[in-house]
Amino acid sequence: MRRIERVMLIYPSVTFSPEGLKQSHLPLGLAYLAAVLREKVELSVLDAAVEGHGHEERAGRKMLRYGLPFAGIERRIREFKPDLVGVSCIFSSQYQNVVEVMKAARRVDPGVITVTGGTHPTFLPESSMGKCPELDLIARGEGEFTLLDLVRASREGGEYGDIPGLVWRRNSEVAINKPREPHMNLDEIPFPARDLFPLELYHEICLPMGIVYKRKPFMSLITTRGCPFRCAFCSSTNFWGNRYRKRSVKNVLDEMEHLHNDLGIRELKLFDDNLTSDMKRAKELFSGMIERGIDVTWNTPNGIHVVSLDDELLGLMRKSGGYELTLAVESGDQDVLKNIIRKPTRLDQVEAAAKRIRKKGFGSYGFFIIGFPGETKEQIRRTLDFSRRLDLDRISCFIFNPLPGTRLFEECVAKGYVKPGDMDEDVDYFESRFETPEWTREELQRLRRGWFWRYNLGQLLRHPIRFFSRYFIFLTRPGLLFDILIRRLRT
Repeated sequence: MRRIERVMLIYPSVTFSPEGLKQSHLPLGLAYLAAVLREKVELSVLDAAVEGHGHEERAGRKMLRYGLPFAGIERRIREFKPDLVGVSCIFSSQYQNVVEVMKAARRVDPGVITVTGGTHPTFLPESSMGKCPELDLIARGEGEFTLLDLVRASREGGEYGDIPGLVWRRNSEVAINKPREPHMNLDEIPFPARDLFPLELYHEICLPMGIVYKRKPFMSLITTRGCPFRCAFCSSTNFWGNRYRKRSVKNVLDEMEHLHNDLGIRELKLFDDNLTSDMKRAKELFSGMIERGIDVTWNTPNGIHVVSLDDELLGLMRKSGGYELTLAVESGDQDVLKNIIRKPTRLDQVEAAAKRIRKKGFGSYGFFIIGFPGETKEQIRRTLDFSRRLDLDRISCFIFNPLPGTRLFEECVAKGYVKPGDMDEDVDYFESRFETPEWTREELQRLRRGWFWRYNLGQLLRHPIRFFSRYFIFLTRPGLLFDILIRRLRT
């Protein structure tokens, strides 16, 4: 094994749909890796997506890519001369970009060690290795201590086969080591090494996930890893080792104070998969923000657990700076929730939560998904009708595409709807990859597009003040809508 003294961590350019908006938020996963490695190696980080945010090019049949061109990434690798190049792959749609970065790294140095991690390579290791001969290793699941062990092994004469969580090449075969046990004490992991990233660029571009913000600069934050539930369409629980782990409230509050006092952050994006499932802890967290006087606004772009939203918790959330909550509703049909996606939520609980949120003065954002295998057209219509009944300030309606590492992915493979090796090709959530006896791909796309625009433009007529308060970014930056229109015309 080559001795590892210099490590370069790269967040690659991003493939996205012409119907979507580009984003600009610091990659927390890479920042956590950097925090663990920074005292052990000479380290360089590159967020190609933000450093080349203004550059766009075609990527495949219908997708676009923004970020540094691969020639620019190759130049940065050549300048740093790393012993190891690690590339993040959060989504399946990004894997081809990972492949191109690996090729660039090998052109610079044929002997460089290449490694990737994230959901796609974690759940499809054989396919990922097979599609990229330039890829040496995959760190499955939680990657901080796998990479740390890799650095140690390179210096102490260790072997790839001894490192839990690692996938590697044994001659012509792909070797998959035993899983790494989840690190239970998250407080032992340093805060993300945000100082190594170009913070001024994130603040200047100012495009968070979900578009909405009240104050800037803002920054993302996670207080837990994983989720206590086992929804059939979501890979989070499996990725994080099937253990829901929580940082201590004190540890989270200390990071919030660091962000506010040392980095000048005025708004937090709480990206937990399930921020409020532990009501007692959530109340302690928001009470602590109030007691410490942490003067920030915040919202939840990823969604929250609606069952746990009582009036006391909502009051604390509001007083601590919360202004918008995202409800990950998914379906407006109880049978789909219970028997297809296995989400432990009842529709009456969702309706009650939406009313409480509105009464407490929060903005509301809803996620809905249509096109699950086994879902009927009537059930899809119920979802669309239910979204209107909730009267949320804004919604996003997505088309289901199976995520590797989920029960529904295995079902779709078994039924021949998708092939594991094709999951990195033109994947987005505005177009279905398959059709069933119940509906066609074209029907789903018409339903989704029509309902999205009818709902959100209807909000303009029903609640103009609420509408403009949520979409003020398009008033101050009308070029964003113009960019979407131009992209659609081009593709």
